[in-house]
Amino acid sequence: MFLLAGLGVMIESIRLTIGTPTNPQPGFFPFLGGAILIGLSLVLTIRAWLGIGKRPEPFGEVRRPAALVAGTGVYVLILDPLGYVLATIPLGFLVLWILGVKSWQVLGSVSVGLSVVTYFLFAHLLGIELPPGLLKLLG
Repeated sequence: MFLLAGLGVMIESIRLTIGTPTNPQPGFFPFLGGAILIGLSLVLTIRAWLGIGKRPEPFGEVRRPAALVAGTGVYVLILDPLGYVLATIPLGFLVLWILGVKSWQVLGSVSVGLSVVTYFLFAHLLGIELPPGLLKLLG
């Protein structure tokens, strides 16, 4: 399945124009991602045929991945109205909680710091426009 997905990504990225490493075009990074996906899926397929690897578990924990999927869905819904910074704080909080961080001070400070630093990085240093949301009211 991943082999076919990687192949599809590579084919579609060629349609976008790949460019060169020194002059990448819109299809360059999707092409690389598709190639990496194909390579990793081939490694997993070969390991499975050779019987190398851990034994599969019957069924793993569902609660934490489901919380992450639900949190990401909510993030998509609130990103435009609240803006990048305010929407990213609760998502960062959720991801850290899922990863097992217990301290409320760490959860809060890292979530706020992550949100503000990534906003500064993308909006100011890289010039990428992010949704301002409610912060637009502050000027």
